[in-house]
Amino acid sequence: MSRTHLPLQALQQAWQQRNPREKKGLALVALLLTLTLLWSLALNPAWRTWQQAPAKQAELDRQTQRMRELQAQAKQLQSAPANTAAQARQWLEASVRDLGTGARIQLQGDRATLSVESAPAESMARWLSQARERAQALPVQAQLQQVLPTQKLPPPATALTTALTSPGAAPADANAVHWRGSVVLRLPATP
Repeated sequence: MSRTHLPLQALQQAWQQRNPREKKGLALVALLLTLTLLWSLALNPAWRTWQQAPAKQAELDRQTQRMRELQAQAKQLQSAPANTAAQARQWLEASVRDLGTGARIQLQGDRATLSVESAPAESMARWLSQARERAQALPVQAQLQQVLPTQKLPPPATALTTALTSPGAAPADANAVHWRGSVVLRLPATP
């Protein structure tokens, strides 16, 4: 006899020695173990995947939409007429006023350094986006700190009028985020 038949024969002999009640109990335990293995190895992973599919599909749709937006933006930037370094410098010097009185730009070689004292974050974001689109200037370094906006007190009559017409109203800019610091931009190469 081969060695593989010995354990099988021992199991058959042990099975034959059991009474019918024990055989039913052991068969039920074997069935439960088989069903548990089937559930944990085959059905449960598939069930979880099926339940998570809508959320994963929505996330993939969002990523696809974002990639399409970036692709459209890249095509727009590629199709934009190339600016010369002189045109970029001219636009940067003219537009820096949009950031307030504390904004200055220093041009040196293929770099432009924007310095701001208290520029609203929304204005900074808009200006940087326009600098990228119109002057093809790309930020290469930024050192910015969030600061409280500089507040000028209105004349007493205006303050009283404001308090009477809109009690509890704060100035629209009172809670706006402002930035102080500098941003270094790389200008387009001179053709």
